[in-house]
Amino acid sequence: MGLFDKALDASVLFSFDRSGFERHARRFVEADLRVSMQGKVVLVTGANSGLGFSTARALAALGATVHLLCRDEARGQAAVERIKAELPSADVHLSRLDVSRLSDVRRFVEGFRGSVDVLVNNAGVLPDTLTRTEEGHEVTFATNVLGPYALTEALLPRLVLSKGRVVTVTSGGMFTQKLDLTTLQGEVKRFDGVVAYAQTKRAEVILSEQWAVKHPDVTFSTMHPGWADTPAVRSSLPRFYRFTKGILRTPEQGADTIVWLAVTPRLTGKSGLFWFDRAPVSPHLVGWTKETEQQREALARLVEKAATR
Repeated sequence: MGLFDKALDASVLFSFDRSGFERHARRFVEADLRVSMQGKVVLVTGANSGLGFSTARALAALGATVHLLCRDEARGQAAVERIKAELPSADVHLSRLDVSRLSDVRRFVEGFRGSVDVLVNNAGVLPDTLTRTEEGHEVTFATNVLGPYALTEALLPRLVLSKGRVVTVTSGGMFTQKLDLTTLQGEVKRFDGVVAYAQTKRAEVILSEQWAVKHPDVTFSTMHPGWADTPAVRSSLPRFYRFTKGILRTPEQGADTIVWLAVTPRLTGKSGLFWFDRAPVSPHLVGWTKETEQQREALARLVEKAATR
């Protein structure tokens, strides 16, 4: 990478935006996505729109059997029909799953039959007010961390058998945050949805790194998509969207690395890494956001306890 590219990447603006993707894409290897996924089973959460939909469609186009795991059944069915309209031979299916509810996760896992080769933890929320689920968990934490953790843990026996992959979609917003378990659980005087969201994304990366150590037969990856034009960005960050809509990445560009991580042969021996535009990067832009080993262990205990109670 030349000095000019390094300067643009350091600016964040010209790295996370559409021009950043186009610039980074010059080093992509076209053959990496010329992979047959025939016979492979992929689960994608939050797949009815945005990055999740683009991921599901791309993997179906490569021949995978893709299960769209969606909270809203009607929107999920519309997404399935849209993929089938574009790809008549696509093997796509819908399962209703609200990952913010542990009971829903358990119900889904108990009812799902067969193997799993790839799990894409994509579903996420960024609420602007403090809300708790019926099970007592702050919604951002429940949706972005706790539910995906429970789902991944429950599917691990199948993923180990298939030597599968788990891809978790995070956000560049986490670069502004150091792990704080109190904030992560919504135990704050003043709730800030953006901060809560960024905290959950930081936690996702740490949990993926821990899984990679515990389960070497499964490849765990986290990634951030840059700034993509998705329904979630439009509804959750309207001011940000107004200022950046002219430079946002397309959903397909945002989902490119998700798809790449799900299929590329290049991941051998590269579990536990954090990726951006098909390249491993540090999950910390500045040193003060680095957590201690004690904090990492405390996060693991917190999530494990919350997921099993």
